[in-house]
Amino acid sequence: MARRSRKNALPKTKSPEEWRSFFASINTRYDAGRRAHALFYLLYQSGLRIGEALQLSVKDVDLDLLKVHVREGKTGARVVPLPEDPMLADSINRWLEVRARWNPDSDLLFVTRTGKPLSSNSARETMKVVAERAGIGHTSCHQLRHSLATELLSQGASPIGVQRILGHRLLSTTLTVYAHAADTHAREAMNHR
Repeated sequence: MARRSRKNALPKTKSPEEWRSFFASINTRYDAGRRAHALFYLLYQSGLRIGEALQLSVKDVDLDLLKVHVREGKTGARVVPLPEDPMLADSINRWLEVRARWNPDSDLLFVTRTGKPLSSNSARETMKVVAERAGIGHTSCHQLRHSLATELLSQGASPIGVQRILGHRLLSTTLTVYAHAADTHAREAMNHR
């Protein structure tokens, strides 16, 4: 039997229950925990790439209009809708309170205590520690993105809408990568007609 090439491998995802355990394992009593929760929950609810999230300015996240302005994404600028999720708003607002105390010179949303941009390596290391604490095994920032896309398509979201959220140039990329989710939804629809 031929092995699947890495390029054609299905994306690794976690279940919503595993993500709930992950987010519950972030200690938000501490400033760094509030930043981690805001960053990772934003990734999970928006499908942003870690690099896109770390380039956001404070004004790029509009909780009133429920959207994020990605100005320097991998495929250019785009506006990403956010869900009406009180936990997301609470998480971002709690982080903004900490960020204001840190008083950084930068207008970036995610910064260190010294006001420098948060690095993707630091975010990945934090994710690894939290995943171990949650007992959900190896995980990555990109799995948050994969999980969102898979959940949206499995719930019947339009592939074109998911393409726009993820910032894929081509619809075929979205369909190729997440076809299993679309297949699952189609199978469920066939079983309930």
